[in-house]
Amino acid sequence: MKKSFRSEYITIVLLFVFLLSSCEKGFLDEKPDQSLVVPTTLSDMQALLDNVAIMNYGAGLPILASDDYTVSRSTLNSFSTAAERNAYVWAADIHEGGVSEDWNALYQQIFYANVVMDGLQKVEVNSAQQSEWNRLMGSALFFRAYAFYQLAEEFAAPYDASAAATLPGIPVKLSSDVNERPGRGTIASVYQSVQSDFTKALNLLPVRQAVATRPGRHAVWALLARIDLTMQNYKEAKRFADSCISFSPALIDFNTLSTSSTRPIALDNAETIFNYYMIDYSFAASASISISPEIQSSYDDHDLRKLIYFRSRGNNVFNFKGNYTGNRLLFTGLATDEVYLIRAECLARLNDIGSAMADLNTLMKMRWDNKAVFPGFSAENSNEALQKILTERRKELITRGTRWSDLRRLNQDSRFAVTLSRSLDNDTYDLPPGDDRYTFPIPQNEINGSGIEQNPR
Repeated sequence: MKKSFRSEYITIVLLFVFLLSSCEKGFLDEKPDQSLVVPTTLSDMQALLDNVAIMNYGAGLPILASDDYTVSRSTLNSFSTAAERNAYVWAADIHEGGVSEDWNALYQQIFYANVVMDGLQKVEVNSAQQSEWNRLMGSALFFRAYAFYQLAEEFAAPYDASAAATLPGIPVKLSSDVNERPGRGTIASVYQSVQSDFTKALNLLPVRQAVATRPGRHAVWALLARIDLTMQNYKEAKRFADSCISFSPALIDFNTLSTSSTRPIALDNAETIFNYYMIDYSFAASASISISPEIQSSYDDHDLRKLIYFRSRGNNVFNFKGNYTGNRLLFTGLATDEVYLIRAECLARLNDIGSAMADLNTLMKMRWDNKAVFPGFSAENSNEALQKILTERRKELITRGTRWSDLRRLNQDSRFAVTLSRSLDNDTYDLPPGDDRYTFPIPQNEINGSGIEQNPR
């Protein structure tokens, strides 16, 4: 996307370079210079939201902490940050007193979104400008809610309806006023804020925007489906998935892709709903980090994902190459395949087995080598359907940033709970279901600066 920023944005960006490099205070505790110029026109605000390098990059450490990857001790030691090395082994002190790139990046998005929303309240618009005003407000609400959701999935305990009203959440900043000190609130209040923002955005956004780095209404439907799945609100998740698929049903036929290509899936593809990427952590660029052999070996020989997703480096090392970005950046945005899998899971849990397997087959037929007969998936009961859907979800959405949330919610059900394990030389690390380490520690500079409560670890 073409980037065109006026001089005032350089001032704001330079401010955040300073904030992100500061370890003396927390990100939320810093006080910007009140003389800084802020956006005042609709075009100014669009330019701020179009800063893809800020608004479209999010959390990465939960991907490394899940069971997508296997690394050796020497590979782990080659990662450029202590947070990456510590996240992989679920260490007690992830950040070693330093800043958290995930925390800072997401709160930076929230700040930008709040600047836009506060600015829009001061702009007088005529009838010809109203649709543009609505689109900007809806976009800002979307970015803010998406960031809050990611923060909750990393820095607050797993969502459990029976405990959400009492367990601490994350600071919910609803204005750009630096004097606002919201504290952590509760997990329930975070999700209420997220759902409120998305509900408002639905009434303001067009179904689709001009480019996929800007959210449309179908992106809101997709994210609400994901969030309600996280909350185990299966009827609501299905309803939002229905809306998304009705507008955006297309899937990529993997038979049309080159299995020998190093980047077989283009950035502009039929499935992408919203472009969003993982922060550029060093582990994603490592040639020696491998997809878990257990996953890599689980694909059927006629399942084209085995060739589209993985590149053999020899010595049983398989790099992931199936990014929906057309390059090495990990895609953590929204795509139609995930929405089909959400709806399939919800249908299975609601005991509509036939429809659940129909959704799974719609997806899997597009992943199957058309030179072989597609066998189709079937199930006799809800439990069997769930097992098959969750297995394919695991294989389809690898490295997308959804696995950590899946582990957190599925570990609450003994049928699907798993213990993660790492072996590094003579050391073994385990992460059992329900462990406190499924919640990342809040960076210590935030604790020191704001006095908010730290997570047990």
